[in-house]
Amino acid sequence: MTGVQTCALPICTQAELAQREIDAGQRDPRELKRSLRQIARSSQSAAHMVNQLLAMARAEDKELAARRQPVNLVRLATETVRDFVPRALEKHIDLGYEGPEASAHAAATHSADAGPASLLQGPWIVGHALLLRELVRNLVDNALQYTPSGGMVTVRVIDDPFGQVVVLQVEDTGPGIPALEREKVFQPFYRTLGTDVDGSGLGLAIVREIAVQHEAEVTLEDANLRHRPGLSEQGGAAFGPGARFTLRFPKQQA
Repeated sequence: MTGVQTCALPICTQAELAQREIDAGQRDPRELKRSLRQIARSSQSAAHMVNQLLAMARAEDKELAARRQPVNLVRLATETVRDFVPRALEKHIDLGYEGPEASAHAAATHSADAGPASLLQGPWIVGHALLLRELVRNLVDNALQYTPSGGMVTVRVIDDPFGQVVVLQVEDTGPGIPALEREKVFQPFYRTLGTDVDGSGLGLAIVREIAVQHEAEVTLEDANLRHRPGLSEQGGAAFGPGARFTLRFPKQQA
């Protein structure tokens, strides 16, 4: 769903044009504000691209991924939802979490890494906390990008009662992904036709790489939330079938 979006002009060129406008006495505040907004967007896009490239390098680092320890997936999911709440509010999107609650003891710990005490909180998996946090963040970021105003994004953790897997789901009420493109969206820099969302094109590729490093199965399907109660049409955009990303991690017994 994510793809490459390059700015119309390099940042330095945009800054030079703005400077020339000032030097030429063109002091129209609206034009200057427009130029400054474009520079800000371009710098944010460049910074995001750099961060995603670094994240991709970390995801492909086999030595880093091998440094594993118990990780509380509920803690990672709830903290990620909390971090993205301001952005969701700005876009008028209902962002929520469903699943086991992190206990008061786990919430009081500083790190997402599970030490001896937090092994009791469950469900937990063995992996690299930094990479797993990157995985969850990219899934939520992707969902928020493609969900229209008034829509919903849900992060869900499901503890398999048979003790075999721990399931992480992120679903949205966006346009969804055609069945023929669902494998392609995990390729770096791939963009689904008909989308105009800014992005590095690496988010879902990072998700796939980190999932492979953790022996997790990744599936993508329609969320079918089009008629879910509570959806608002305030954004003026029709809701699609949505997308649901499901990851199944091998569960580790404490």
